[in-house]
Amino acid sequence: MNIKINNIPSFMQAEIEQLQSKLSPLLKKNMKYGFFSTVMIGFSVINLFFLLFKNESLPISKIALGIYALVGAVGFALLKENKHNQKEIVKMSQQYMLDRIKKSSYITDARKSNYFKRVNEHPLTAMNVFFEFLAEEQQWKNKSSHPD
Repeated sequence: MNIKINNIPSFMQAEIEQLQSKLSPLLKKNMKYGFFSTVMIGFSVINLFFLLFKNESLPISKIALGIYALVGAVGFALLKENKHNQKEIVKMSQQYMLDRIKKSSYITDARKSNYFKRVNEHPLTAMNVFFEFLAEEQQWKNKSSHPD
């Protein structure tokens, strides 16, 4: 899952690629769980509906009911695992951002603690804060390499 955004600078793109490489195995697993859970739940619900409500002529098979219910239960278990993995992905990406902020030698400790606070308090906007950090860090890098 490579995200290529043309409007962002190369130093930000490099950070996104590093983050993706760390998250890639979990993202792939999460996508599979999401797909299979949706298919299994849909299959189970549709078949249970037709078996219970639209099947007036044939007797209801307890084995078929059990199989469809089991497929649905497995689907819901995969869905729950999917949600757990999503939380883990958020934690891992947030930890990567915090570690990266901590490693920076161009940003002052006061600015680092500000970024830490913002990433921890607002996890939904953490990527925006991280991009802001990267832009500020790049400015300091440029200033230090090109003194006036």
